[in-house]
Amino acid sequence: MDAITNWFKNSKEYYQGVAIYASLPTKKIRTLKLLNKGKSRKNMALLASELRKYKNAPVKKEVPKLIIEVPKVTPTQETINVEVQRRQTLNESSKREFGGIMIGDLPAELRPRYSRARTVFEEMIELKFALNDLSAKAEESALKIIMKIEQLDEERDLIWKELHHWKNHKTLLPNKTDDFTGLTERELDLKARNLKSNRTKMTKRIDEWYNLLDAETNKHKQHLLENKINKAEKAIHQFNINLTKIEKLI
Repeated sequence: MDAITNWFKNSKEYYQGVAIYASLPTKKIRTLKLLNKGKSRKNMALLASELRKYKNAPVKKEVPKLIIEVPKVTPTQETINVEVQRRQTLNESSKREFGGIMIGDLPAELRPRYSRARTVFEEMIELKFALNDLSAKAEESALKIIMKIEQLDEERDLIWKELHHWKNHKTLLPNKTDDFTGLTERELDLKARNLKSNRTKMTKRIDEWYNLLDAETNKHKQHLLENKINKAEKAIHQFNINLTKIEKLI
């Protein structure tokens, strides 16, 4: 940030500015290629615009690390039995959670998502155990755990939508968010409202198409409806992952 400020204050030497832009975490390969073609009025204006945009972008709020106060317990036969029971519960719950989809049946792009789903699920189970272990007075720690569980549950829900969509349609849902760099908190809030409105409208259409699909007997028309549903579900998934990112930025 200091390098950008000094660049604007001093000579604004073109290739020094390009070097600064190349070091930014938000740099775009396409923009960098254009800038590397050489100095021109257009490229100088583009460089100044990109550096100013990064300089004036709102500072991202750091998410505080979750600190959970768990009472220390001296191992006894009873606590060992509880731990064994919990391991058994975790294994049985995992079988129910992941029994419908095998990692070997998924394309390469979805296998890391499947692995992430297992990690998220196991972390949620461990947090629920930790929540049960807290005393009634540990309200602040309990609230932190509950909020973390809810956050993980949202992530889990998004991943399972990707996995089920592949199982049903053999196509991939989008998993990359749009770029919201430079938007103010008010603009982000407006963007979120629009996304929620579009999601509601699209969900109603999908429900209507599913009803039509259940009643349709013509194979060609069934195929057309399935394509519509497939595209709409992809759009809704994109809305959801964008909303998740915006909520973290606000």
